[in-house]
Amino acid sequence: MCSECSGHKYASGRTEVVRVAMRLLRAIAVLVAGCACWGCIATQMKATSSRPVNADMEIFAQAMIEQHTMDTLCLFPFGAAPENWAASPSITAAYLSRLVQRRPFLKIRAVPYEPKSDSEAIWYARYEGCTLAMLPSLLYLMDGTGSMPTELTVRIRILDARTGGVLWDIKQEGRSEPGPDIDLYWNTITGQPAQRRSVLADCLSRRFAEYLVHPLEKEKEK
Repeated sequence: MCSECSGHKYASGRTEVVRVAMRLLRAIAVLVAGCACWGCIATQMKATSSRPVNADMEIFAQAMIEQHTMDTLCLFPFGAAPENWAASPSITAAYLSRLVQRRPFLKIRAVPYEPKSDSEAIWYARYEGCTLAMLPSLLYLMDGTGSMPTELTVRIRILDARTGGVLWDIKQEGRSEPGPDIDLYWNTITGQPAQRRSVLADCLSRRFAEYLVHPLEKEKEK
């Protein structure tokens, strides 16, 4: 009887060990699946970003837009240092798109010339039949993978091609910060990346166009 009892207890003990082992394996499987799931989420967060863009505007000179709604604007390419030349076309295109969309002026025309001075820009503007010349400059750009802050600083000057006077002189700054990493002990989720250069350019160009048309829209509401 004692040997049978001992054998029964031994068999029961083995069964319990197997059950515990199975529970442990299930727990490990769930944990691995969870980590894999979090890894997918982290990958998705890297693919797209909802990080905000902080945009500032400093106004040095400002004309009355109401007096220039019938003007034709020549938009020159963004002037930039050699290391930032590659970014000029896309930033210029962003501003052209937003200005055409909001139409603060009668006509907006992109021209390919790269004037070296205000007088040269005015000459080109008159040659193209424009009454206004927009001379934008790319002052600073820091753009990478999104793991570091993205920064974009531009200056925009609009000249009267008839008189040579400065109508608008504005400096814009855009910045986007990456999100913080999330530590889950068994895995770290990388924070959302900072917005890239194209998003900052679109944000600044949209704000610039809205700034120009805002007085006109307020007048319509009266």
